[in-house]
Amino acid sequence: MSYRDLTPKEAQQDLKHDPSLQILDVRTPPEHQSHHLPGAVLIPVQVLQRSLGQLDVNANWLVYCEHGMRSLAACDILAAAGFKKLANLRGGIAQWQSEGLPLQR
Repeated sequence: MSYRDLTPKEAQQDLKHDPSLQILDVRTPPEHQSHHLPGAVLIPVQVLQRSLGQLDVNANWLVYCEHGMRSLAACDILAAAGFKKLANLRGGIAQWQSEGLPLQR
């Protein structure tokens, strides 16, 4: 595995302590419009491969989807493209929400 797998609480701590941490939402536009992490960049996993040029390969990224499966695939795509600082949100935004952590609606 070439990325970290973080629980929502671990991810929230990283977000608090690292203002340079970038957030990538790999869900669909309707899912993103419904609810998302503040400041998240939306690039659906289906178009991620051809959208890599929009992302800073040297940035520190937190990747999430709804339940954590698409984000795992996205982390694999990003790692194969040379991204080194990756974290997957385990359980996705659904787990984040179930733990009562803040969302943007």
